[in-house]
Amino acid sequence: MSMGDRIFTTVNYVFCFLAACITLYPLIYVFSMSISAPEAVISNLVTLLPKGFSLKAYEMVFRNKEVWRSYYNTIWYTVVGTAISTTLTMMAAYPLSRRQFFLRRQLSFFFTLSMFFSGTLVPMYLLINRIGLYNTRWAIVLPTGAAAYYIIMARTFLSSIPDSLYESARIDGATEWTILRKIFIPLSMPIMSVLIIYYAVHQWNGYFNAMIYLPGRKDLQPLQVFLMKILINNESVGGEVTGSATMSMISLQLKYVVIVVALVPILCVYPFLQKYFIKGMMIGAVKE
Repeated sequence: MSMGDRIFTTVNYVFCFLAACITLYPLIYVFSMSISAPEAVISNLVTLLPKGFSLKAYEMVFRNKEVWRSYYNTIWYTVVGTAISTTLTMMAAYPLSRRQFFLRRQLSFFFTLSMFFSGTLVPMYLLINRIGLYNTRWAIVLPTGAAAYYIIMARTFLSSIPDSLYESARIDGATEWTILRKIFIPLSMPIMSVLIIYYAVHQWNGYFNAMIYLPGRKDLQPLQVFLMKILINNESVGGEVTGSATMSMISLQLKYVVIVVALVPILCVYPFLQKYFIKGMMIGAVKE
């Protein structure tokens, strides 16, 4: 290895180390604040590692019924919304990947155009209201059923599958639905993993649609709306001790606890899908 290569490698290692530190520090800090003693949190004594130890804030959060209800709503929106979005995306991408489809160019142009000129809030609100989805769960998962960018990405991946497989299936008498279900879907697990991750993260972090379409249904609002109330509106979590000295002492710590509660599921699931995520991005990015 030449001197230039060694310098380049060293700079890369230093840069990656700094990037890792910048990324990990907020996560470690938030977790440390959530388990530190309330006195240390209020006095700003926590810099990186916990000062003292206390789970009082976690107890207060998990005793609150609204947290569990919001958690269930978020899981429902994530699972159902991701399933609907992934299904619609693959169903839209499949015909666009077939050269013999007569509307291939027109629909591709339409989907691409929608990336630059999307529907505004007021027409979407009126549409949701008129079709009867307002203040229902479906107002969260159906309007974001499929994203144009992900459709194009899935189309690029499906286009890379050899045409010989498609032609062989057609010769054997397979219908388009059979080809999609038994050939293209099993071969598309890498790109589907990418779609699942993207859609799941979007649904898990979503809060704006719930604020607009579910204003009168607190029982349907997701965890992120509950978190926003804690962080921005300073609403109480432990209603049974509101106004007491204990609540005053750990009110700041409650915000960090709710952040940890919202982050943990995504952090636990992502490592298992990471290899599919990287593979799908690489294969879907280049057409051979």
